[in-house]
This record gives sequence, structure tokens and C-alpha cells, in this order.
Amino acid sequence: MSSMLSSELTPCGAMFEMFKRYGGMSHKELASLVLSERPLSDGRSPLSRASDRTWLSRLVVNAPVGSLQPRYFRDFGMAAQRVMDRLRSNSRGEISSTRIIDMICGDAGKTMEYALASCHQDVTMYRNALERFSKDEGHTAGERAETIMVLYVAAACTANVPTAVAYANSYVHSVLGGRMRTPATVESSVPFKLADPVVPVTALGLMRVANGYISGAPYWVEPDGDGAVIGSMAMGAHDITDVESDVSAEHARVWCEGGAWRVCDLESRNGTCLLCGATGEEVTLEPGRPVQVNPGDELHLGAATAFMVVIGTVGA
Repeated sequence: MSSMLSSELTPCGAMFEMFKRYGGMSHKELASLVLSERPLSDGRSPLSRASDRTWLSRLVVNAPVGSLQPRYFRDFGMAAQRVMDRLRSNSRGEISSTRIIDMICGDAGKTMEYALASCHQDVTMYRNALERFSKDEGHTAGERAETIMVLYVAAACTANVPTAVAYANSYVHSVLGGRMRTPATVESSVPFKLADPVVPVTALGLMRVANGYISGAPYWVEPDGDGAVIGSMAMGAHDITDVESDVSAEHARVWCEGGAWRVCDLESRNGTCLLCGATGEEVTLEPGRPVQVNPGDELHLGAATAFMVVIGTVGA
């Protein structure tokens, strides 16, 4: 179980490991099912890189939460259908819809729950969605398995439970022609509980983005203390100066308060913008007014300095 609790195991990594162990799929094979055919800025598609083990491991399977690009993946519903087809023609023998449901909702699927918890996602919402999708009486076992697979793949590729649940609900409505109902009350229900330790002490990482690509290792900001200032002439021991010339001497500050990470523009000349990773909404920060920042968001300082927000375990 210790490997399943590894702080390095991301939701995407959990998906690749589960289908390798229980579905007989190599990382290359699964990548060929879920990666997008759309070309990136260099003209090559993520799918064309499925055979590049280094690229696949670094930028997909083991990519830090927040640095994984949603554009790397094909439509989640289509990816889920392709994975379902592959499981049903498994060389180890056909995997039925019931077995797929049991796999994702049972012990094999717990790794995903731990991975989502490690990046501060709402595991209760994820479990509730699995419960509802697996027990809905208005759909066949095949349809329930398909919906659960859609939820699982979306959660793995986004590391964002609300986004995954919203996508799965939309899929049920648009593809299966209905919606999942609330399951009937049962007399005994064992609530999901993570084994101790459940909440690792996490640091926020800022990964410099240059020309659309991650550049270098994260700059880590620990949750204790005053955080870090980002600026061209920031003097603190933990401050970040990896910026372009139009960034102010002390441009913005990032810190943890009440368990949430915040960022504030320090009256910079050329401004700070926050691009929400979950919604794509862009917010221009008002000087002196902090806003919450989450894994997957991007910080843009001035015209040409950008950081991707990730999280990690202190001391890992």
C-alpha cells in the first residue's frame, strides 16, 4: 500500500498504473488510446509521441499536478470508449461491464482516490459520483460502466473532481439520453476513509513557462512563513527572480493562509493576471487585493513572464 500512497503518484499516473496492472495495457498502448491527435505548437501531436518513453513519462504519466496540459488528451468520452473497447478485447480474457465497475469502484480504484486527495481534490464528491453512476437503475450495466469510465478518465486527465463530475453528467445527458438518479438509501453504508496520514504537508510550486513549455524545476513555496515574493529584484531568501525585465522589483506575493494559497499584486507597473486552470477564466488582479490560487492555474506577470501552479510534498 505504501507505493499507492506515494506523493509522486498523480491522478494520471494512477490511471496508467491501474490499467497496466489490471487491464494488461502498457503505458504506450494506453497513451495511444487517450492522447490527442491535434498538433501542438511545434506541429506534432501528443499521440505521435506515444512511443517516446521519456516524453510520455515526464510530461504525462509522472507530470506534476498542474503541469499536465488538458490539450494533450482527446475528448474524455472518446478516450473512455476506446479504453472500454480495449478492455473488452483483453488478451487475458474479455473484461465485462460488471468487472469494469468493480475495478474502478473497488480496491483497485482506491489509488485514484489517494492521488486525488494528495492534490486537495474533493474525494467525497468523486466517491458520491461513483456511487450514483454504479447503482443507477435507469441504465444498463454497460451504460453504467461507460459513465464510470468517463468519470475516471476525466478525473485522471484533469486532476479536478468538479470538472470530471460535470463532464460525466453532461456525457450521460448528451450521449446516453438521460441523467443518473440519486441511489436509494441502504441500511448500512461504510464511509470512505483514507488511511493515516491522510493530508500531507504540501508546498506550492511555480514552474516557469516559456514559449508554451515548462522550463526548469519548480520554485517551491512552503506553507509556513510569509510565502515568497516574485520580482526582478526580490531580495528574500525564498523569493523568485526568474522573470523578464518588465516585471517590477517586487511584483507579486504568494503565500498560504487558512489552508488556502493566495496571490496578491504588489502595485506592479505592468500588472498580474491569474488564468484559472479549471474554467479558463482570466482575472486581472487588483493591487493589494489577494485572490485564491489553485493547482493548474497560471500566473502571468507583465507581458512575458508566466508560471504554472503545482503542488508537492515538503521534503519529498
